Parts: sequence; structure tokens; C-alpha cells
Amino acid sequence: MRSLSRAAGFVVAVAALSWGLTGAAVAAETSNAEFVIIQEDDVFPDDLYAGAIRVVVAGRLEGDLIAFAAEDVVISGTVTGSVLAVAPSVTVTGDVEGSLRVVGHSLEVSGTVGEDVVGTVWSATLSPESVVGGDVLLWAWQVEALGTIGADLTGTQRHLRLAGRIDGDVEVSVNDLEIVDSLVVAGDLGYRSNNTAEGLELAEVGGTVVNQIPLPPNLRVRALSVLGRFMIVLFLSLAALTAAYGWPRRTTDAITAVGRSPVRKWLWGALIVFAPLIAVAVTGVIVGLAPAAAAFPLLAVLVPVILALIGISFALAFVAGAPAVGWLGGVLFKRLDLYGSILAGSAIVGAVWYVPYLGLLVPVVVLPLGLGAWMSTWRRSPTAVSAES
Repeated sequence: MRSLSRAAGFVVAVAALSWGLTGAAVAAETSNAEFVIIQEDDVFPDDLYAGAIRVVVAGRLEGDLIAFAAEDVVISGTVTGSVLAVAPSVTVTGDVEGSLRVVGHSLEVSGTVGEDVVGTVWSATLSPESVVGGDVLLWAWQVEALGTIGADLTGTQRHLRLAGRIDGDVEVSVNDLEIVDSLVVAGDLGYRSNNTAEGLELAEVGGTVVNQIPLPPNLRVRALSVLGRFMIVLFLSLAALTAAYGWPRRTTDAITAVGRSPVRKWLWGALIVFAPLIAVAVTGVIVGLAPAAAAFPLLAVLVPVILALIGISFALAFVAGAPAVGWLGGVLFKRLDLYGSILAGSAIVGAVWYVPYLGLLVPVVVLPLGLGAWMSTWRRSPTAVSAES
């Protein structure tokens, strides 16, 4: 329960940061408008909300730090409050007397954190010199915890390397756990993994060492997943029938078009269905290649475009698959009419969706193929369209 409350607080804090940055004030000494820097001999007597390319605290900040940086956040001085940082890189070589909350690519701590450390990062390193007074909760691909932790170490990591001292328990889910140097654990050393930990002979554990297999999917969660998929299939089937009722001739033409050049139909449909993913990838490349000073303006322009594409793709998904399922139902059951073909095809596609692994291909194939077929009907003459209505 304590971990859940910390995670909930972390989410709320990130939301507060997003709201606060709309009017973020840079009140510390700065080298220019792109950087927020508290110099080594400076004392800032209040909370600091900073949005910049770099945020550096080399002096003393008597309050909390909430920072959003395009490059990195570096704390080599002292923060008497807590720190919430969203940045590609966060480094703490000084002192944070409160808690440390981080979202980013990498986290490095070689200084002191008075309370808890919570992070969602790709990699995290707590050096041998690091001291954390409270719990450490990390969701990461790779973690090195080599210093002193005053309470528990928890979370989920792909690779975890341990050394130093942990005054509480270790309770983690990992793929690989390795003890790389002398380790003292005051409580239990528990880990969920299919692999046995390496270097356990280097660990002095006050409690017990427990290796548990990874938890299977919760039965209730699996039941909700099955029910959710059924409701989605039912809803999309009703949407497809509604489209067929409103535009019977156009729907029939789209179903017929599926059988003609299906690969070309799929490619055209995929351009629209996967447009948000393509836009995200292009945005990442543009922002990565652009100068750091241009990162925020580019994101301000491109993020609304991505959100609009997501909305369009989501709206089209309601009826995009109708031609594909109608074509499948008509091929397998030739005596069925338009509505019967759509229902039969929806039932078959819905059943395949439940098949492990194979079901992952259902939306990838059905939605682009159906949308491409709809697009081909737009070439119909205005006379034919008016005749249908």
C-alpha cells in the first residue's frame, strides 16, 4: 500500500508540473533565457519552478525544485526540499534533503537524498558514495544500486546490480540480479525472476533470501480483458452495421474493393491508421536533430498535430474494419446478405483476436485493409453517390 501511495503521489506531481510550467517563473540567476542556474555562492530562498534547456543547482535552494529540462537537471549544491525532475538526464552529486522524483532516460546519484527516491527511467545508478535515507522505488531497464539505502529497495528492473548496504528489505521483479560486491541487507532479499541471482555468496542477509517465479496474470484481470475484447467486437460490429444501413451501396462497393488489390488497399489504409506513430517518429527525429533552443517551440507546434492525428485515427477506427469483415463473411458464407456478411465476418475476426500472438495481427490487418477499401469508394462518380442517398 505504501508503494501504491507513493506511485499515486508521483503521478499527481507530474500532472502538477505540466500545469505549473504554463506559467513557470525563472527567478534564479541565469546565464541566458535558455538556462536556469543557481550559482555556487547563491542562496535561493523559495520554491523554484523551472522550464529550460538545462537546470543547474550549484548553490543552495531553500525549498522545492520542480524542473522540466530539454537536456539535463544537475544538482551539485543543496536543495532543502524535494525535487521533481522531468528530463533526459538527472544527476545529483550534492544534497537533496527531501524526496527525489524523476522521469527521464538516466538518473545518477552520487550525493545524498534525505528521503525517498522514485523514478521511471531507462537506467539508474546509485554510486558507492550515494546515501538515500528512505525507500528506493525504480521502474527501469537497468539499475546499479551500489551505495547506502536507509529503507527498502523495490520496483521492476530488467537488469539489477547490487552492492553496498540496504537497511530494509529488497523486493524486486527482475530478469537478471547480480551481486557485484560486498552487500549487506538488514531484512529479506526477495526477487521474482526465472533466473537465479549471481554472486549471492557476497551478500550478508539478515533475513531470508527468497526467489519467486514471476507472477502469472491475475485471473480477474484476464477475465476483464476477455470481457473488454468482447465489448469492443460488439461495439465495432454495431458501428459497421450502422454504416451499412446508412450507406448500403457504398459499403457494398467497399466490401467488393477488398478483393481487388488488397495489398495496395492495406498500404493506403496503413498510412492513415499508423499516421500518429509515423508522426511521433518524425517528431523525435526532428527534435533530436534540432538545436536544443528550438526543442520547445517545435514540440509546441508538433504535439497538437500528433494529438489531432490520434483523434482522427480513433474516429475512423469505428467503421474502418467494416469492409474487411464484410468481405470475409461474404467469402465464407456466400448466401448471406450485406448485414449477415458483416456479422459473420465480425464473429470470425473476433474469435481470431482471442488467439495468442495471432490475435495481435487482427487490428494490424483488418483496420488498414478496410480503410483502404473505403478510400477506394471515394472515386465513385457524384451521380452514383446521389443515387444511393
